[in-house]
Amino acid sequence: MDLEKVYQEPEHPGSFGGVEALFKATGGKFSRKDIKKWLSAKDSYTLHKPIKKKFKKNRVLVSRMNQQYQADLVDMQSLSKFNDGYRYLLTCICVLSKYAWAIPLHDKNAKTVVSAFEQIFSERVPLKLQTDAGKEFTNKLFQNYLKKKKIGFFMTSNNTKASIVERFNRTLKTKMWKFFTEKNTKRYIGVVDKLVYSYNNTWHRSIQMTPASVTETNQSQVWENLYGKQNNKR
Repeated sequence: MDLEKVYQEPEHPGSFGGVEALFKATGGKFSRKDIKKWLSAKDSYTLHKPIKKKFKKNRVLVSRMNQQYQADLVDMQSLSKFNDGYRYLLTCICVLSKYAWAIPLHDKNAKTVVSAFEQIFSERVPLKLQTDAGKEFTNKLFQNYLKKKKIGFFMTSNNTKASIVERFNRTLKTKMWKFFTEKNTKRYIGVVDKLVYSYNNTWHRSIQMTPASVTETNQSQVWENLYGKQNNKR
């Protein structure tokens, strides 16, 4: 298994990732020390290495997968001329499993947003959806759509972001910008699906497995990995 191939193939678990992601993706074939040394020579890694940021610990406690999703709209307007006029990414994540989606949008009108959620909900449907107070989520058409799907809805204030989807946004954008540097491009259309696939199939530290591998059978173990230690301390 070639490190270069794993790192550069957008769909591969661990693609455009850090030391731990590549270590897991290559099955321990390379030592962490060797991977770190190899990455340090790559501009796409050193230029876009994420600064560790502590998100506010507004803990979101759920008991099972697909109980609650968080969604957000990522502004990509600065890159629209390189991406067929797509201006936004609708991102959505399952709070328990960390399984995520990213749908490119030309605009953020109600019909466009509903259409994007139809893609997501054709795969999985949550009991509740959490977003910010943006009009793209609070408009009558979208709210009626959620009611029809029997999905509960609630908002966070403008000052309190939905931290789980914010983390995913940061992870995805870091992958994207590494891809841009590595391939000397600013085009993500045709690639973002592969990067999200890579994310969903990459080992996730908080749940101790890949988001794609979380099922109703093992979700109790995921809950224990996420919340067990904190609850046992009380």
